[in-house]
Amino acid sequence: MNLPHLEMRQTAAKIGMNITRPTLEQAQRPATLSIEQPKGDLSIETVAARLEIDSSQAWIEMGKIPAFESVQRYAEYGQQMGRQGTGRIAAEGDQMMRIEQGGSVVARIAKSRDTPPAEVTTLGFSPRSLDRVKINYTPAEVQIHYTAEKPRIEVQVNRPELNVTEGTVEIYLREQNQLDMWPVGGIFDGEG
Repeated sequence: MNLPHLEMRQTAAKIGMNITRPTLEQAQRPATLSIEQPKGDLSIETVAARLEIDSSQAWIEMGKIPAFESVQRYAEYGQQMGRQGTGRIAAEGDQMMRIEQGGSVVARIAKSRDTPPAEVTTLGFSPRSLDRVKINYTPAEVQIHYTAEKPRIEVQVNRPELNVTEGTVEIYLREQNQLDMWPVGGIFDGEG
């Protein structure tokens, strides 16, 4: 028996997608760092060492007089010898002016200038002992003061720079849906 029936063929719709992936760009600048180290404060104070030597007792034992008195005596002696020398030179000049009167003036002047006999010295120890010289020593003092300065550090953090491009999804109909039907079997006239 051949009963009429309908046959159908269905094609489902198909979609397609165009996908653009998102992009992420990241840049990180290094931090800005500033370091400044001020100089420390250093001060040095020095008190000089002091050495005192008192040898006046030893000089007295040797028959020497103190320096100030010695300078005065030698100044007076120098002035006296200067006057004597000036007088002697003037006298010699007067003698030389009268050289035409005869006599051996030059020989007499030379003989008067003859060197005197050398002084006789004796050997002895002076000072007689070391306790005659007094020594006092004060050592030097050095004071050092230092004040340290802390470093100045400044840090500026730079945030990361992000550049994001959003992704896109485009959906389209790739294939249209379709339904086909046709009669099969029996008599079909098409008019119903």
